Amino acid sequence: MTSPIDSRKAYSYFGLMIGSLPPLAMLFNWIGGLARVDGLFVLLLLTTVAAGATGAVGYSTGRYIPAAVKYASRFGFPNHLLFLSMFGFAWGAISGAIGGLFLFVIGAVPGSIVGGVVGATVLPVLATLHSLMRRGDLIEMKHFLPISFGITLTLCAFILGL
Repeated sequence: MTSPIDSRKAYSYFGLMIGSLPPLAMLFNWIGGLARVDGLFVLLLLTTVAAGATGAVGYSTGRYIPAAVKYASRFGFPNHLLFLSMFGFAWGAISGAIGGLFLFVIGAVPGSIVGGVVGATVLPVLATLHSLMRRGDLIEMKHFLPISFGITLTLCAFILGL
């Protein structure tokens, strides 16, 4: 391996990507419907800060996800996917709630719901592909980046309606 990263770093990077890019995709989707709204600049600024906070929390909490994935792997396939979805929901809900705090505080509730749904959806996909590509606890960066960007940008395209 020329540029390996461990699982903790890989899930942290993925948390940064999945925490910041989908909220920005939602922002771009909403901008189309908000052609001329008073205070649009403030809304754009707050949403950008919220996306940054969500990504930062996703990055900092991502280092705990490999232990959860390892715990879930002890179970059979249906329960394995259920546990991965539950852990992903918790990871996304925490990140989304912290990011949503920047949207007039009340944004923490929808932020946690949306973040939880995103986390519950994408963590089983990432964990499956990560386990197929890793060697020991390491994954090559050139293998990890297409997987993580593929998952994240597919979700962003779904949000944008492409």
